[in-house]
Amino acid sequence: MKKLNKDDVWALIIGAAALATGGGASAPTYEEFSKSADPILNQGYEAKLIDPKDLNDDDLVFMDVGCGGGITRDYQEMYMRYYPPDGWYKMINLIHPLNSWSKREDTRANETHLKKLEELVCGKPVAYLAFEIGPLDAGQLLNAAKRGLPLVDADCAGYRAVPELSLTKLNVINASLVPYTIATAWGDVIIGTQVLSHQRWEDICRAIAIMSGGGCAPAISLSGKTVKDGTAHYTFSLAIEVGKAILKAKERMEDPVEAIIKSSGGYKIFEGKIAGFTNERRGAFVWGNAWIEGTGDYHGKTFRLWYKNENQISWIDEKPYVTCPDPFTVIEKETGLGLSNFRPEWWVPGKEVAVTAMKACDFWRTERGLKIYNPKHFGFDIPYTPIEEKIK
Repeated sequence: MKKLNKDDVWALIIGAAALATGGGASAPTYEEFSKSADPILNQGYEAKLIDPKDLNDDDLVFMDVGCGGGITRDYQEMYMRYYPPDGWYKMINLIHPLNSWSKREDTRANETHLKKLEELVCGKPVAYLAFEIGPLDAGQLLNAAKRGLPLVDADCAGYRAVPELSLTKLNVINASLVPYTIATAWGDVIIGTQVLSHQRWEDICRAIAIMSGGGCAPAISLSGKTVKDGTAHYTFSLAIEVGKAILKAKERMEDPVEAIIKSSGGYKIFEGKIAGFTNERRGAFVWGNAWIEGTGDYHGKTFRLWYKNENQISWIDEKPYVTCPDPFTVIEKETGLGLSNFRPEWWVPGKEVAVTAMKACDFWRTERGLKIYNPKHFGFDIPYTPIEEKIK
């Protein structure tokens, strides 16, 4: 068991943003982070990581996922997710009158769906598991701390964030997903006892997210053995190490991009200035493209990326370059901040950036892994070529 202090959790956010390929939420400012973390840590709750190998095979581990993204204007107006609590409750009652027994509650906050999952599996978890690596993991860690439980030092997507619930090692090893529960901010608790596949589970959860203001919270129970077999290990430790390297480089007036490359064992695949950015919100995803005009060794070249929540496909001068499942993230050169595709205001034309990348986890390069996660999954007729071959 590894106990983390506030500095460790802050380093996790910074490092996870550098690994998250533009998704997994967005990094808050230190002040915003402190506002949410201090009340928890000051009460004596301890943020802890448990080594996945220390789990017993028959232990129960819960994974509570934040599933969602952007929705079109008609659904925004219908569900009013971004109104203050009293505001959306009153507005939705005007549009679709509520019943006398309707409850105003945030199920994701009171965790009714997790209590229901305990009933379904006849047991309580010994730890929680994060779905992916991203800035949102700080919230996962602190929520586990409030429950008095550790978070497993592992994730299902492989030291990156991914847009769909099907894009996990759990899918690669054919792990079961049932029973599952889904919570919405309107107090709904949905129970599933059978599902066709991981992709079908993604489709069901995404549809509920669309009808719930853009997000919902699916939860599943896994055995300790499944967690050990179906995750990438020590990815939280990696994110903390990367975050500390970035923060130390800034303190020493050194290059944070080089710190990311060295601490992650990755590559710099481009650098330049942001030239353009598009952002479309639909289907509980954010979609778009970004363009970077090259500088230095990349002068005269244009880098383009396409994202669905997270960065998936890239081109240099419109020739396919690094693609999923290999992760790549656009980094603000001055600060080392990983730019989030959920924050269009961060993509200011002229901002100096670099693009860092890593080899995908080995499980993504297996036959089944590449059937699940590759450019064709998103409709691009581009064969996957490992990053180490692309950058020769």
